[in-house]
Parts: sequence; structure tokens; C-alpha cells
Amino acid sequence: MQTSKTYTLKAERATRLDQLLAGAWDDLERAQIRELLQNGKVHVNGVEARKPGQRLEPGDEVTVLLPELISRDEPDLPLGMALPVLYEDAVMLMVDKPAGLAVRRLRRQEEATLPRILAGMYPDMAHVGGVNRAGVVTTIDRDASGLVLVAKDEATYRELRRRVKRQYLTEGYSALVEGHARGEFVIDQGIGNAKHMRERRVISDEGRSARTFVRSQQHYREDGRDYTVVYVRPETYQMHQLRVHLAWYGHPIVGDRVYGSRRQSLLADRIFLHLSVITVLHPETEQEVKVESALPAELFSVLSYLRRPKSSY
Repeated sequence: MQTSKTYTLKAERATRLDQLLAGAWDDLERAQIRELLQNGKVHVNGVEARKPGQRLEPGDEVTVLLPELISRDEPDLPLGMALPVLYEDAVMLMVDKPAGLAVRRLRRQEEATLPRILAGMYPDMAHVGGVNRAGVVTTIDRDASGLVLVAKDEATYRELRRRVKRQYLTEGYSALVEGHARGEFVIDQGIGNAKHMRERRVISDEGRSARTFVRSQQHYREDGRDYTVVYVRPETYQMHQLRVHLAWYGHPIVGDRVYGSRRQSLLADRIFLHLSVITVLHPETEQEVKVESALPAELFSVLSYLRRPKSSY
């Protein structure tokens, strides 16, 4: 006998109802969305929804009654697969994500993702924040590494998301960029989609507002080329924001073959971008929580190589 389950979603920005549903379930097709609406399975703020294109405003609550088969069981992960937990209390935690691990759900069911690993570590959190989202509040690029903030329950998830939107949360990245970056500067350029390239973003006057603070920290020179370690703090949160901004400014991130040099001699398998510190006001105590993550070994070894004594000939 087929059973159903009610899920609750919350619109984080103005959008269409069908776009919100498709974003929550990658395998939910348009015809299925129409069928759900026709059968009265979708409600917005307690009122039955009828149109796929219904406009949602930030904060609107959507409830969906879905057959269990739509939320397919995830395949078992290898035993022992876990993430380093650098902070944990009763309502939230911060984990250290390695490069190469996706934060969002993938169509390839056999591949591990951050939410799947979290669901294995904390089964009761599997659907916090949405189906198979496991309470993930913040996100970083798949090719980057570092801290990810996670909520343990729905109330905490909604409050932490609100704090992210209101910029009550600060993220600090460590990056190695090409060129000799100097001093402090702010990059304030809108970012939009590249034509005919879904996964690539570009600087665009018509794009969404994006602002990034950059502070240079250490300069290196290797084989006639300049490199700089920089501290980077995003003040907005757009897809690939740091990568696009730094490349546009003339300092692409080392290892970034999408926005930087195609030939990379220092880093072959990832980009040199690590979310090294998150500061947030705790949703219950209102006390500042600051968590730091050390550079992973593969990035630290690059800096050790650049710091090595150079011969004079």
C-alpha cells in the first residue's frame, strides 16, 4: 500500500510555486506538479493552491502531501563515512566539508552529498529544512572546502536562514589568487547567468547585487609568477560570487579552471578556496559563536612549497 507524507517548505525569496517545488525535489516533473495541484495536495499559507505559476513571497509556507515513493530512499553509504564536527550544541552544529563533496542534492543517486552524510550521522535531521536537506543552512562550492552551518530542527533552521539573509552571519575565506594583490579593497559588481552556460556566472549590470571584501595577506613569487594569499569576506551570497569577483578583478583563484587559468601548475584537483571561519549569533543565547577551520593538508602543502628557500641562481 502506498503511503504519503506531508512536507513543509518555506520560500526564502520571491519565486513561483512550481520553481520552489522543483527545487526541493529534482525528480518531480511538471506533470506531477500539476497533478498534485489538481488533487489538492499543495497548500500555501494554509490555502489550497491551484496554479503552478502562483507567486510566492519570502516567508510563505508551502505544505505538500507526497507519496513516499517520490522521495526515494537514498542508497546506503559506506560504513564509517562521516564529517568532522567542529562545533555542536543542542540546536546547531558546524561541520568541515572536504573539497569534491557537493552540498546540494545530485541526480546521480550513488554519489555521496553533504546532506546524505549528515542524514547518516543524524537520522532525525534528514528532512530538516526540506526533503533530504538535513538542516544545511549555508553552502559552499563543491570544489571548495571548509565550514558549513547546520540546524538540528525546523525552528532553528528558519531562524538561522533569517540571520543569513539579514547578514547576522559572517564568513571568512582563505584563498590563494594569481597576481600580486595589494592592501584592502571591495568588489561591488552584479552577477548574472552566462548565456548558454548554466553553471557559469558573469559580471552583469542586470545581474543580482554582489559585494565582496578582500584583504591581501602574503605575497609569493614562483617561476616568474606572482601569487597572493587573501582573506575574503562575502557581504552577499551569490553562486560562485568569490570566484567571479576575484577573476574579474584580475586575481583568479589558483586551481579555478572555469574562471582562471586552464593550466594549473600548483593545484591540480581543486580550487584554493577554504571557508576558514564562521561567526554567528546563537539563535537561543544571542551569544557570538565563532568557529575556525584549519587549511586542509593539500592546501597547506602548496603554501609550504611556495615558502621553501629559493636558490639564487
